Amino acid sequence: MKQYPLVIAMMALAPVALEAEQLRFASGYPSGSITSEALDAFSKKLEQASSGDLSVQVYELSLLNLKETPSGIRDGMADMGVVLTPYFPADYPHTNMVAEVSMSIELTDGGSDQAGLVYTGAMSEFIFLECAECRQEFEAQNQLFLGSAATPPYSLLCREKVDSLEALEGKNLRTSGAQWARWAESVNANPITMSVNEIYEGLSQGVVDCSVQSTSELSVFNLFEVVNDITVNYPSGVFSGVGSANINKQTWRSLSEAQREALLEATAVLSAEFSWGYEVGAVENEKTAKEQGIGITHPTEEMKEVNREFIRSDLKTIADAYTERYGIEQAEEKIARFREILAKWGERIDDVESGEELADLYWEHVFSKVSAAEYGMGK
Repeated sequence: MKQYPLVIAMMALAPVALEAEQLRFASGYPSGSITSEALDAFSKKLEQASSGDLSVQVYELSLLNLKETPSGIRDGMADMGVVLTPYFPADYPHTNMVAEVSMSIELTDGGSDQAGLVYTGAMSEFIFLECAECRQEFEAQNQLFLGSAATPPYSLLCREKVDSLEALEGKNLRTSGAQWARWAESVNANPITMSVNEIYEGLSQGVVDCSVQSTSELSVFNLFEVVNDITVNYPSGVFSGVGSANINKQTWRSLSEAQREALLEATAVLSAEFSWGYEVGAVENEKTAKEQGIGITHPTEEMKEVNREFIRSDLKTIADAYTERYGIEQAEEKIARFREILAKWGERIDDVESGEELADLYWEHVFSKVSAAEYGMGK
């Protein structure tokens, strides 16, 4: 058999096509949800931005649930995932402190208009660019923050109409955060702790009179069947303690600088589509609620003013609580700085009309300013 040494040598020197690196993403949300659609957009953007060099396999409710995700990312069971920081108060106190002041958006110009989009931009900017302590909290859990997300303003999803302060007295309200529990007590209602999976049964059986959450979740948890009236955008505030794409620190460091840059481009899209999807879902669900005969109630001016009084006083309560419990220094100053950023984002969001435009805005003002060469690299 003839040998062709020159040909063999040339073949040995030819570049070998490498397989694209694939990341495992754990989502604690079900398939077909708003988050599912956002992750699809993220996946497509990642492959496009990396020219096919980096991809992601999303595991929806099959690898880790929401409570397992931080430890799963820490231990390498997943490369990336959605982390809800309020579930772990002692691990992320600086992050949770600014997430907890979300009701203060009612004190800004425009109030709760597109509050989730505003808060996502503000949280991402604050954590990435200003809050070293926030970033250190994530690194202590062997993960890195790669973007935020937030719900639309919280409403009262109720068994019966709540159209006055008197109607709130004595009501059992399911709340999902300390700020809403304090608010419930301030209006002489009873805050009830209940997981999201128990809300349907709780409303159905009358264990709770209302659930304090966004109207986008009416469809997510099939609450149309058990809700009869909605007091919209009241008490307001958003759920914003969300790391929309936290990544294992070793995984991040194993990527090339170009891959890390592509990942930042893709996570800007994820943050935008996550929050935009919830915003659109809230509008659509309120329309569906009307069509199904569910009442849409707006808070009275008295209800709004009492609400604003509570929010002003609660800002100091939050600062004092985080100082006492977690030793956060200059808590009031940090909250004040975050609220300055929040006000800026209220102005930036005004003309946004799509998830794509929102992603461009997040990229311009935040994600493009993160150094793929240095962020999370121990430099």
